[in-house]
Amino acid sequence: MKLYIEELVKDKFLSRLKDLTPIKSKKLSTKQLLDYHRKCHMLHAANIKRKPLNKELINEIMSIHDILVKEMKRRGFSHTSPLKNPR
Repeated sequence: MKLYIEELVKDKFLSRLKDLTPIKSKKLSTKQLLDYHRKCHMLHAANIKRKPLNKELINEIMSIHDILVKEMKRRGFSHTSPLKNPR
């Protein structure tokens, strides 16, 4: 999993996620939307395990996750996997 996360960051996936807005999320295909959501969870999990925590990055990922979840719900998907805020 660590290698996969490094590949996501290396491929500038994180920068594409950071550019995501509610308007842009509406233009994603269903496949892209669900894939972005899955990758948000992977990036969040990988960053939670890091010491020291990069709280700024985690907060960005959580904000992006919220945008994706709102779009998923707008399209009729249910969402049962909230991201946990680290302490």
